Amino acid sequence: MNITFLYQLLKAAKITAILSFLGGTFLLIAYLYFSGAHTILDYGIYYMLMAILVNSILFFTLLITFMHSELKRKKILKSLLLMIINVPIGLCYACVIVSYNVP
Repeated sequence: MNITFLYQLLKAAKITAILSFLGGTFLLIAYLYFSGAHTILDYGIYYMLMAILVNSILFFTLLITFMHSELKRKKILKSLLLMIINVPIGLCYACVIVSYNVP
């Protein structure tokens, strides 16, 4: 395993996880601030689909790297956990949006 590739992959995973969290949080706050604007909801759905795609690709790349590499396994595992933590956060955001729309 090329060590520079591994470090670039770990850096990309960390940045992607943080940006996914911040982007989702921003859209949720904007949605609540503008009283459930449908335009923001539409952007949020497209953002969520794109984030799922990008995060899934990086997650599975890290997972394959974790299984086949003996280098930096602890760092790879930390990056995997950082990416997984976005899943329950996203589900909580979805619950907030659903409960916000229920009369």
